[in-house]
Amino acid sequence: MSNDNKKKINYCVYCGSNVDENETYCPKCGKLVIKIKPGKKIPQHKTIQKLEVSRTCPGCGSVITSTILDQCPICNTELEKITEFKKATIQKKPGLIFTDKKLELEQKFILKKETWNLKEGINVFGTCIYILVIVFFLLFTLISFQLDTTTLTIEQIVLNQVPELLFGIYPIWYIYNKKHSFTKIGIYSNSKKVLFGMLIGALGAIVLLMLNYFSDSLINFFSRIGWDFFDVKSIIEEQNLVIQNAGLLWIILLTITLSIAAFSSEIVFRGVLHNTLKQKFKNDFYVILLVALAYSLVMLLFTFPIGVSFLLVNFLSFVVLGVIFELTNGNLSTTIFSNIFFNIVLIILIYLYF
Repeated sequence: MSNDNKKKINYCVYCGSNVDENETYCPKCGKLVIKIKPGKKIPQHKTIQKLEVSRTCPGCGSVITSTILDQCPICNTELEKITEFKKATIQKKPGLIFTDKKLELEQKFILKKETWNLKEGINVFGTCIYILVIVFFLLFTLISFQLDTTTLTIEQIVLNQVPELLFGIYPIWYIYNKKHSFTKIGIYSNSKKVLFGMLIGALGAIVLLMLNYFSDSLINFFSRIGWDFFDVKSIIEEQNLVIQNAGLLWIILLTITLSIAAFSSEIVFRGVLHNTLKQKFKNDFYVILLVALAYSLVMLLFTFPIGVSFLLVNFLSFVVLGVIFELTNGNLSTTIFSNIFFNIVLIILIYLYF
């Protein structure tokens, strides 16, 4: 008789008696037979080989053993990609990263497509400020050697907008290069959100114009009582006179450069810094104040000493824009249009009435 025709014998797990395959109860103790099915053997070619992963950062040389990080946690340089097949064969997936003499969760260093993590956002913001400083000093050198700086001209006023105009390019390039979403900086493709942003932006521009009127009144007051230490009133009057006497094409060019500079500034301070600090602070008002302070200090640095007179109004203006930004759930088009409308109306008022 072949082995295939033999009855397969099971054993009762309670008393150990032999139980035929077709029996449901043990013939000796009468208890229900528990039938244990044999496990399936995994074919040899399907066994998973246990591997370790180790990547060297091309930027700083750090050895990265994480399987889920796409960038170096030390210098933020993009790492070599790991295939999904190789990820499945890794022996273990470390959950901690050793940085700066302490262990931290590797989730903290993962770059998300729609939100900033703190380290990433601060790095991008710092790079923008670095670009602003470099362009400012290059432009200052160019104007000092090539143009007559004793007399203010419309060309100088337009050129003075170039540093702020350029320093917002890096975040756009960064997001495009990383293939992240532009919602990360608050830019949405939804036409309804853009139209809503224009409407609220127009209201915001009115508030900014009121703050500008307050600033002018304050400067005039200090001038009358002899506290205009940096002769700010005379500088403003000279600038307004130059704009009045400029040709229409120069006025259009100035308006365009101011609008692009406003767009650039909002991307850096609102889209990057504001959204980054929101990952750190739970209180949105703290974020608004910190961003307004950062903007005021940067503007003071590049307009010193007359920038002292505009420190308060710059701070208050950015607080207003921060509140609008939060009320519209991080819609950057709102604050961009507020700035653009404000600049357009201000140039028209100066050109026609002052």
